[in-house]
Amino acid sequence: MKIFNKSIGINEPTYFIAEIGSNFDGSLDRAKTLIKIAADHGADAVKFQHYTAETLVSDVGFQNLDSSVETHQSKWKESVSVTYDRASLNREWTEELCEEAHKYNVGFFTSPYSEYLVDFVEQNVDAYKIGSGDITYTKIIDQISKKGKPVLIATGAANIDEVKHAMSTLQKNCSDICLMQCNTNYEGVIESAQFQNLNVLSTFKELYPDVILGLSCHMPAWTSVLGSIAMGARVIEKHFTDDRNRKGPDHGFAINPEEWEKMVKETRLLESMLGDGVKRVENNEQQTVIVQQRCLRAKRDLNANEKITEDVIEALRPCPKDGIKPSRSEEIIGREIVKPISKGEHIKLENLI
Repeated sequence: MKIFNKSIGINEPTYFIAEIGSNFDGSLDRAKTLIKIAADHGADAVKFQHYTAETLVSDVGFQNLDSSVETHQSKWKESVSVTYDRASLNREWTEELCEEAHKYNVGFFTSPYSEYLVDFVEQNVDAYKIGSGDITYTKIIDQISKKGKPVLIATGAANIDEVKHAMSTLQKNCSDICLMQCNTNYEGVIESAQFQNLNVLSTFKELYPDVILGLSCHMPAWTSVLGSIAMGARVIEKHFTDDRNRKGPDHGFAINPEEWEKMVKETRLLESMLGDGVKRVENNEQQTVIVQQRCLRAKRDLNANEKITEDVIEALRPCPKDGIKPSRSEEIIGREIVKPISKGEHIKLENLI
């Protein structure tokens, strides 16, 4: 899969998406600034969200919610509808923001939360992201699948049957898909670690072996990011801000530029550690293998024409390249010595017949 100028795959560097979301705080200039900062600190793409409160939430529905339903939205001082309206992106900025992202050599995409907006952003996005909340919105998934662009789909607060249904809809028309594990909780607290369920990535890999895996992460720091990469995720999405103390619904659980850069740096180190899965003696072990492993040595002085028996050999370090390892002892038992071997000297095949 390729998004803008970057290839994405299991053998490619992990692809990092800076979710700016609503952290532009209603300002086009600030949105552009955040794009540049994200690019400067290692992001491969920036992501926004296109929605209007009218096409996303029901004020009546939220007002009538049972009081036992408490989420991060419960702490908002204004109604859900008003908060979303204030946080929404002016859709007329889309082309300009896309150009800004490309100027800094990063991809640009969005989560459009209405059928109209799916069509509206089409010419100015490098990929579509389907947010977790729309995993059961089959109509919009089908619409996005037909756009001929890569699609990332998050699976927070969904069960496996809902994931399978969404994927069956997507795969009818789209082959460039990233399936993302996600825990949809925006409190940004370490206590949520137990709910990240990164092993779901193994389930996804088994169900969809040809699909790229990812993680949409709302945890503080990036331990979950590193864990998911070790399990095969190659796309990471995290919320991004330049200041967590700013007011707004997304700032509190976002990471800042310095943290972002450190996350990317640690990921590149991890990637260098993963290797190709082939077990071998590595280049930096070529000397260690000699001094660490044992080889067969004479327990006493051995004479020419004497035969090797179990009681005249012992396994001791080091093991030179021409040494015989203990696992091969059966190959030499009963063989005749050509010339004398001193006590402690390692036994060589060339000295046996």
